[in-house]
Amino acid sequence: MPMAKLPFTYVVRKKSGREYWYHRTMGRITGEPGSPEFHADYATKEKARKSKDPEPERGSFDELIARFLKSQEYIGLAEETQADYAATCELLRAELIDENDKSLPYLYTTRKMIKAVRDGHAQTPRKAHKIKQMVSRLYTWADENDLVPEGMNPARGIKRLRDASKGERELVVWSDYEIELFMRHARPVVRTPAMLALYTGQRAKNIAAMTWNDYQGDIIRVRQSKTGARLDIACHPDLRSYLDALPRDNVVIATTATGRPFNSNSLSTAIYREREMIEGMPDRSLHGLRYAAGSRLSEAGCEVAEIEAVLGHETFKMAMKYAGQRIRARSAISRLDSRGKA
Repeated sequence: MPMAKLPFTYVVRKKSGREYWYHRTMGRITGEPGSPEFHADYATKEKARKSKDPEPERGSFDELIARFLKSQEYIGLAEETQADYAATCELLRAELIDENDKSLPYLYTTRKMIKAVRDGHAQTPRKAHKIKQMVSRLYTWADENDLVPEGMNPARGIKRLRDASKGERELVVWSDYEIELFMRHARPVVRTPAMLALYTGQRAKNIAAMTWNDYQGDIIRVRQSKTGARLDIACHPDLRSYLDALPRDNVVIATTATGRPFNSNSLSTAIYREREMIEGMPDRSLHGLRYAAGSRLSEAGCEVAEIEAVLGHETFKMAMKYAGQRIRARSAISRLDSRGKA
């Protein structure tokens, strides 16, 4: 039986399947989970945390963070998301709260202040964007709980900084030619997750977690890691034929050459490295296949609302734009062919 969740903790699961428990502010908890040593170390860390972190001043930005981290909305998040949110909140504390005066009222936080914190991390655009997102999440939660005037959100309108280091690899949709070229030459261990990405539109983490029990012939069931939403995705006939021909030697569908599960980073890296070994294949990413997935989902019989639920609103718009381009290109080629035969 799994051990009950302890406050201010999160679990890290290694590739071996072993779990390591961490206190959010005091580090790793020693001992086997559930053992007397484990609980004694947890109690020690909790005592140290409470003595280290006095109650925040009422109405302060510090209090807003503390209340959010104790809320049911936060507790209901996936453990990895909890850890990510907590780390970003600590960064906000360090940037916005003076150690000698922790009384900054969250009602007085301005867009200019949040933008200044974001711009301070311009060299790491992903972190900068997470800061903006976290502030927006805090104030959305505060609005829902009547802690701020209706609609107050100092992060609203702050644009995302572009990460020039990613280049076009993160932005360009795979063309039909590139998809066919990759699928024809890629090794099976890499082709399988690429097929799942192309025909389900899921992120790397969700693809890595797909099991054979999730595949039920006409549908694939997934729980999206980012939103927590459970989805039944219609399985395209091409994907179904491909999966039905695969051996089922492991619990998860996509595995490495040694039979071990991928994680999101290793899966994205595997796709990128495979791309480098295929002659004529341009610089493309696993994420780019999500944009190409919209038309495949439509071909599998998904309605517009279903496709948007799978891809997310912004990705859905890009996917539909790409699908329109494909249709127009095919129409143009068809007209050229008909003229050549006339």
